[in-house]
Amino acid sequence: MVRRQEQWGVVCVLACCSLPVLAAPDTVSAQGLREEQRDLITDDASWWLTSHEDMSKTIGSWATNIDVFLSGESSSPPPERYLNSRFNVRFGSVLGDGARASFFDFNAQLKLPNTQDRLRLVIESEASSLAPESLQGESQQQQGVVDSALQSSITTAVRYIKEDLGLDVDAGVRVNFPLDPFLRLRFKQEEEQGPWHWRQNQEVFAYYSKGVGARYGVGLSYTARPNLNYSTDFGVTWLDKEGLFYGRENLIIQHRLDDKNRLAYQLSFLQSGAYSLEPDSFLYNIQYERLLYKKWLIGQVKPQYTHDAEDDYAGKFSLTLSLVILLGPEYVN
Repeated sequence: MVRRQEQWGVVCVLACCSLPVLAAPDTVSAQGLREEQRDLITDDASWWLTSHEDMSKTIGSWATNIDVFLSGESSSPPPERYLNSRFNVRFGSVLGDGARASFFDFNAQLKLPNTQDRLRLVIESEASSLAPESLQGESQQQQGVVDSALQSSITTAVRYIKEDLGLDVDAGVRVNFPLDPFLRLRFKQEEEQGPWHWRQNQEVFAYYSKGVGARYGVGLSYTARPNLNYSTDFGVTWLDKEGLFYGRENLIIQHRLDDKNRLAYQLSFLQSGAYSLEPDSFLYNIQYERLLYKKWLIGQVKPQYTHDAEDDYAGKFSLTLSLVILLGPEYVN
């Protein structure tokens, strides 16, 4: 009888000891799944971070090779001389009136220090109008971001800079069929007096297909605090082929909340006309901008109301959501 009780005791002990062992495979499986998911997330993150770093290094390499080619120098300056070479990409969607449109813009400037810092290679998407004063929102809006990127007009130019004269000269082509050469000439002046800063610029341009035009702009800004700035500017553009003038006044308040967040408030008045400027529309918006990752990934949200004269100034609401990616040697590591 005692032996039988001992046998039952051994069986109970074995059974109790085996329970955790029987449950262990499910626990191990769950832990393994969680670890696998973490690895996948880490791999995805490392993939786009690595891609950003590789592309930023490639831009620096392009700048070095083009600099050596254009200057005729056999050696290139130290890598830090190319830090200002950058490629900026901005894309997103515009929501309004029950519809959605997408846009894609980019701008690349490659610094060429072997040319005594007088030359830049500039590649950028072109706005839908040669008169920036006429634009109420994003340019080149299409159904999707890819459609906008494919249908964007691209310009490539060599920019000559003469800083002591405030002179920029762009000579390039619009990448189209057939190629559309153009020439742009700009003069810039600016000065700071304490918290006040004023600037003005004059520009003339000539396109083979779009004709000639001229633009004048002047602006004034006041820095109330290191994180608060008030500014106003006026610009007018004349397009010979359209026979029209386009004018615009902007009032802007920029408020930096902290190192990662900032707000901008804008009120704009747009005009156009053949001989005198007549009101076309006015708009106002608030743009919130947040630094999402390091210094090269930025998110933007901009609600806006636009009032057109042809609609008896009835307000139209739109919401723009965009993402900005900055690439270049200065964003490596």
